[in-house]
Amino acid sequence: MIRITTLTIASIIGIALLYFAYDYLQKLEGCMCAQGMADEEHRADITKLKYIELLLLVIAIANLLLAFNRSLTPFLSTLFFFFMIVVYAIFVMNVVKLYRNMPSTCECALKWPRYYIYLQTLLMTLVLLTFFMAIFVFVYASRSMKIAGKGRK
Repeated sequence: MIRITTLTIASIIGIALLYFAYDYLQKLEGCMCAQGMADEEHRADITKLKYIELLLLVIAIANLLLAFNRSLTPFLSTLFFFFMIVVYAIFVMNVVKLYRNMPSTCECALKWPRYYIYLQTLLMTLVLLTFFMAIFVFVYASRSMKIAGKGRK
């Protein structure tokens, strides 16, 4: 029997929000003002975002279903973490490009999931900044330890 916890409820809410964001991007892709964007590359940003949202949705559902069997090896966990860092970076870049290129008069772009996607972008940016700062600190600390070690001899 599945035990309903706060984490389970939060996961279900997250899955619903991801679905609404995916649905928003799917409708935006067919919107006339989005189709009238400057060039093909900018219209492709919506498609990329749509597929990333779908990927995040699948991962969230899998995470919810596998929440009771957490037996990933450290190697697979690390591999998954780096995969998600790449996905986050692609997502953030595409949201920024979409934000810059979407006409401000586009009615179908002014729906509430847009703000959820912006919130996702903000949170993903914070994850990316934390990741890169951790790498910087690790590299700097290891370099400092090497220099300090040479001074003791």
